[in-house]
Amino acid sequence: METLVRVAWQIVQLSGYVLLSPIFWVLVLIIGYQYARMGRIKTYLFGVRDSSVLRVTLISILLGIAGGLLGSVLMVLFGVTLPQEGIYYILILAVVLMLVHPRFLCFAYAGGLLSIISLTLGVPRFNVPHLMALVAILHLIESILIWCSGHLDALPIYTRNTRDQEVGGFNLQKFWPVPLIVLTITTGITPQEGLAMPEWWPLLNPGEIDPVNSIFTLVPAVVGLGYGELALTVSPRQRSERSAQILALYSFFLLSLAVAASYYPVLSWAAALFAPLGHEFVVYRSQREEMEGAPRYLRTLKGVMLLDVIRPSPAYAAGLRGGDVIFALGDRPIRSRLDLVQALYSVPDPFRVGYWRTHVLNREEVSEKQCWTTLYRSEVESLGLILVPGYGGEKYLEFQTAGHFSRWIARWKARWQR
Repeated sequence: METLVRVAWQIVQLSGYVLLSPIFWVLVLIIGYQYARMGRIKTYLFGVRDSSVLRVTLISILLGIAGGLLGSVLMVLFGVTLPQEGIYYILILAVVLMLVHPRFLCFAYAGGLLSIISLTLGVPRFNVPHLMALVAILHLIESILIWCSGHLDALPIYTRNTRDQEVGGFNLQKFWPVPLIVLTITTGITPQEGLAMPEWWPLLNPGEIDPVNSIFTLVPAVVGLGYGELALTVSPRQRSERSAQILALYSFFLLSLAVAASYYPVLSWAAALFAPLGHEFVVYRSQREEMEGAPRYLRTLKGVMLLDVIRPSPAYAAGLRGGDVIFALGDRPIRSRLDLVQALYSVPDPFRVGYWRTHVLNREEVSEKQCWTTLYRSEVESLGLILVPGYGGEKYLEFQTAGHFSRWIARWKARWQR
């Protein structure tokens, strides 16, 4: 136990050094830029300014640090040992795959393909079970981060599903800078400088490595984790929870395969194939649910449904939220956007707002409650209401975006056919 406490303290210390690294803050700037870009899209779509970039970036940094500490402890506990250049191989391959399609910028695809190449050709030489364990632990940390914050500050959007319906929904995008501490074998240092681990360690079979006579050291690294989903049939919170659960199951299964493969090498092929194919199934399942399922944010005869409510705004302060259906302003019934606009020009300030709120669980309507609140318009021009699509003039987004390489191939084919 004393050894584990000492190792945990070293992980905390090295994580502190990572926070002083220029690479970490370059990654933070990139993440901040991505959040700023989402804010500009929100302004383009709805004409509202998003001032949450600094707050969202700060939350991502704090959660990324916490996730990095947990991931580092798990990697040391399992004894995941990789040469330093191995991580660079994965990063380079992930960037190349991103040129084919943006969602291939993932350790599951790069790590799986690299493992298959290593098993087939013998170069580059990798301990495949350890590489797959790294991929599994990173995705496990990602699932926890998604559960905690995947739904926060979701971007409201208008799009079309596979049935060409105009639907409202949310684009969930999150990024986390993760300071990671990895194990590596180092030569040229004295045994006193290495890590003296307990006899039961490691949980992964070290393979050709002799854990008794080898010198293990902790090396700091920086990785970026990202999450992207659409929520068209459920709320952002429900979508992120389901994504986190499925990704956690994927991670546990891949980690189990990695541990088994470290003792039975023939299973290395199973782990290497499951990493990309299992991840692809997770992505396909989620996309199919959202694009082919029954949309949640559509026009209704009960009143005017809200897609989202800007924060801060008078409507948000009054308690209105996305998914609510306004059926009355003051004593005037609301059945359309025109009714809403006309009522807003005639009702005194403050005024009463009647709305339906539906609580949904597992895609089934649990209850629908009639609520009333008082809205203070004050001097602001916008109440902060974003309505579902279908009233005309909406700007729609297309999410089936190919990578740079795929678009280059498409342009080349078009020119060749001419």
